Amino acid sequence: MSEKAISSAKKILTYGITPPKTSYSEERRRNTAEAQTARIRELPIDALVTYDLQDESSRTDVERPFPFLESIDPLEYAYDYLSGVPQSKIVYRSVAGQTPDSMVAWLKKLAEHDGATVLVGAPSAKQELSLRLSEGYSLLREHAGDVCLGGVLIAERHEDRGGEDLRVLRKVERGCEFFITQAVYSVAASKNVLSDLYYRCQSEEREMPHIMITLSPCGSDKTLAFMNWLGVSVPGWLRNELLHANDILDKSIDLSTSAFEELYEFSKTKGFTLGCNVESVSLRKAEIDASVELVHRIAKILGRSS
Repeated sequence: MSEKAISSAKKILTYGITPPKTSYSEERRRNTAEAQTARIRELPIDALVTYDLQDESSRTDVERPFPFLESIDPLEYAYDYLSGVPQSKIVYRSVAGQTPDSMVAWLKKLAEHDGATVLVGAPSAKQELSLRLSEGYSLLREHAGDVCLGGVLIAERHEDRGGEDLRVLRKVERGCEFFITQAVYSVAASKNVLSDLYYRCQSEEREMPHIMITLSPCGSDKTLAFMNWLGVSVPGWLRNELLHANDILDKSIDLSTSAFEELYEFSKTKGFTLGCNVESVSLRKAEIDASVELVHRIAKILGRSS
């Protein structure tokens, strides 16, 4: 599947990773990339997602559970270090720290690789901006119009203040062809936003946009605390199931699989199809292996060979 075909596919399966820290030596970066390339090449996925990490401390007064460490540019990592990965690439980019000139240069470089992107704005209105998300969309249309553009869908934002269905459709009008959710643990919150979005599309005679549900294995109480800090909604019953499990990671995989199955069946009753994005954002081998296992489970649900 090419990047341009991402927007036309209905059951997209992707694998999301974070680039290594800039503090890593070049040797360690290359060794990490070599191991990731060998693993990713064998996955039954349509595309690799590389995230652009932000320091989200401005979003909340609660102390960050883990210190923020800057990572390698996700575009550089995707196309230089991971050049041996044959699957398509979807590269995240935070526009908040960019200038118009730097954003245009980055977009043109992405276009040269025929890459797709998900542009994201600032994590908080408190953060000083040199570039707004709407301006990033405009720059992409003007200077890199062939790049396949994606957006972010956040069920928790819809639960807190509503309107995520409207925000998604505004982004569609600005060129977004697919959406990747924040990590999902609350099926109810996800059903709510999907339902509102579906019926709004029905009332306005629009096509339902392509949406990928993000699943993120959780291997420890610290990881769970970090998800909570990021704003991921974890229902009380599910939190208890994880924290009291004999193996929190195994339980997390089971719960994530069940969550996607329920959302996938829900989407089928409405006549649209969900895709999935499985995250691997931990350095622990056990959690990396868990993400691979989860990819294979989701591949089976989507009806493809794993």
